[in-house]
Amino acid sequence: MTLSQKIAAALEARPDTGALPCDVTVEHEGDAATIHLTASGSVGLAFRTLEFATKARAEWSPATLRAWGDRLAARLTYLMEPLMVLEQDALGGDVALRSQSPTARAGQRSYYELRLHRQGSLTLSRVSFEEATRQRRPIDCQMTREVLERFLDDLVESVA
Repeated sequence: MTLSQKIAAALEARPDTGALPCDVTVEHEGDAATIHLTASGSVGLAFRTLEFATKARAEWSPATLRAWGDRLAARLTYLMEPLMVLEQDALGGDVALRSQSPTARAGQRSYYELRLHRQGSLTLSRVSFEEATRQRRPIDCQMTREVLERFLDDLVESVA
């Protein structure tokens, strides 16, 4: 069973009346994923963050982390907004990806933010930027279960 199949099974096994928010964590062959679930239905779900970690390497150099970010940006084209590598902190060891074209609605721009860390982990979240106040705030990511499974498969396959 793959990581994506395990998360699908864990979500399916969750009772519909289960308390939310909650964390759903699965592991498979050195990879782990945790979803901070805020809503769940038969077709889709909402989550505050998705965390992924791999033990493929002990530590990622700035060059291999940047290459991972480039691979992810090339693979994850099916999200609501395609991602691009925005910045790299060579000293801190992080790479940030964001939506190329944020979604604009009612004076706010919403975008995906994906942060890669040198320990071989990443965090996916969604952020809303309010034009009037110039403030950022976290909002829920919404995905169908099918997109979530594909996303996890792509994360695992992008680790080289």
